[in-house]
Amino acid sequence: VTGVQTCALPILFFVACGFIVNRLIGRIDEQNKALSQELEKAHEMQMRLMPESSPQISGFEMAGICRPATHVGGDFYQYFQKHEGNLVLTLADVTGHGMQAAIPTVLFSGILQNEMEENVAPDMHLSRLNRLLHQALDRRTFVCCTMAVLDLEQKQMTLTNGGCPYPYHYQASTQSAKEVALDGFPLGVRPQSKYDSIELRLEPGDALVFCSDGIIEAENKQGMFGFEQTAEAIEQAASRNASAEEIIDHLMDSVDSFVGSAEQLDDQTIVVLKVLD
Repeated sequence: VTGVQTCALPILFFVACGFIVNRLIGRIDEQNKALSQELEKAHEMQMRLMPESSPQISGFEMAGICRPATHVGGDFYQYFQKHEGNLVLTLADVTGHGMQAAIPTVLFSGILQNEMEENVAPDMHLSRLNRLLHQALDRRTFVCCTMAVLDLEQKQMTLTNGGCPYPYHYQASTQSAKEVALDGFPLGVRPQSKYDSIELRLEPGDALVFCSDGIIEAENKQGMFGFEQTAEAIEQAASRNASAEEIIDHLMDSVDSFVGSAEQLDDQTIVVLKVLD
């Protein structure tokens, strides 16, 4: 009997352990499911900060896309139609990834909404946003931001930039895409930073393409997608008179083809403004 008991005890021990492990696995599965649902809700809320549709403007075509690397991220874009007949386009990229970047992005969105109540030049908007964000954010967090104001009647764009990749100006007359070089400190880094602006005359068939650094810095084993391939992809699409949405699709497809099976490491955002013929 003693021998039987001796053999039975380990079996009972392993059965009990198996029961406990199964219970723990069940609880972990439930917690993971709940966490996944919460992250999905957070994703939906963040996406609602951005346009559900593009503005319908006579003579122009606009489109935008934001693809976070995880459920939530730090990229953001928005349009604001002003009473003066202008349209303001803003693209921003908060430092960090995931929830670390998502919370400052929500803060930035609210501050930007209030700032758009004022009728000032884009360089002044960035200066004011910079001071407010320097007060609100910790010293390790800042916001790269580019802002463009489109004069709908004159078909002229005024650009200012705070740390984002240079926008690309595709000119139909030359069928080439060139970077619009405009530098500035990211918002929140230095409270007294000043921002320059540049004016562009837009002609029929032209396109302006704004990208976050997740496009430029997309990687495979050979290296980064880079500025030149970004320009080439824009030229390939725009030279065949692609729509704003088709330019985005082609650029995204080019990035995905380059990256292959590699993991998306950063949020990816593109906004395109096209002048119709």
